[in-house]
Amino acid sequence: MSSVADPTIDSIALPVEEGRESLWNKTREAFRYIYAHHLEEYDWFFKADDDTYVVVENLRYFLYPYSPELPIYFGSKFRFPDYVKQGYFSGGAGYVLSREALRRFYEQALQDEVNCSTAYDTEDLEMGKCMESVNVTAGDSRDDLGRKRFLPMDPIFHLAEPNDPSFWYNDYSYYKPFYGRNCCSDLAISFHYIEGSHMYMMDYLIYDLKTWGSNYQYPPLSKAKTLEEISRDDNSPYKFNTYLNIPQYPLAVSKVCSGGTTRSSSLGSCDKHPSAASKLGSPGPTGSGSSLAVSGVPGGATRN
Repeated sequence: MSSVADPTIDSIALPVEEGRESLWNKTREAFRYIYAHHLEEYDWFFKADDDTYVVVENLRYFLYPYSPELPIYFGSKFRFPDYVKQGYFSGGAGYVLSREALRRFYEQALQDEVNCSTAYDTEDLEMGKCMESVNVTAGDSRDDLGRKRFLPMDPIFHLAEPNDPSFWYNDYSYYKPFYGRNCCSDLAISFHYIEGSHMYMMDYLIYDLKTWGSNYQYPPLSKAKTLEEISRDDNSPYKFNTYLNIPQYPLAVSKVCSGGTTRSSSLGSCDKHPSAASKLGSPGPTGSGSSLAVSGVPGGATRN
């Protein structure tokens, strides 16, 4: 998404100005466009900056047990309890909205200028305020060891603890951040502040570099999660539960079949279908040369 249409990168022109002070408005307009043109085409919608590196396969794996009809979204959770009680997600690390979350954002939040204001320019904090106002839960995306999957800094920052213990990230992180070898999940999803040339390096290290003799044991796919399980799994320091006012939704979870196709969980085992690989975006960096990239994530394939 950009202020200018560019066919070489398929960017979409939005009625916004460029600059960091316009990022919140650009985000609003981007999701407005997605709602109008793609709401029923995808299950999940991911927003990231153009210097955000995203491992799409790990994003798909993480989202597998969650129904897109749940009012929930995920990212790297920050805290500002005086403004957003349940926390909000770093814009740089990216955040992903379920279809129901996007529906509530457009149909309810954007119509409420009191709780979803256009008067401020802090995109990620304002997004958190809007989502909280319509009972969209800021989910916990950490792995079983409490390590983050969405990372708001580059890998070097998280691997080497900053010299200044008062650095802002330590105060703003909703959960206590880890540094060193255990800084990040084995199945991390995103890193921020990745320079253009370093995108190629990340792509090589993740997809091409191999260690002879090693054999990574991939975890199995998780079972579908209910609202109660999601709430119970969130061991956050701030117990604010938006599920209290959320209607119960049936869990019609899409599952990934071989070849990238999807089937409803109510349909039993996967049938054989032609491969959907042609709809799968290239692995690696997400970004379109503009300050905002939004990708749709259907049940079994992704497309930028």
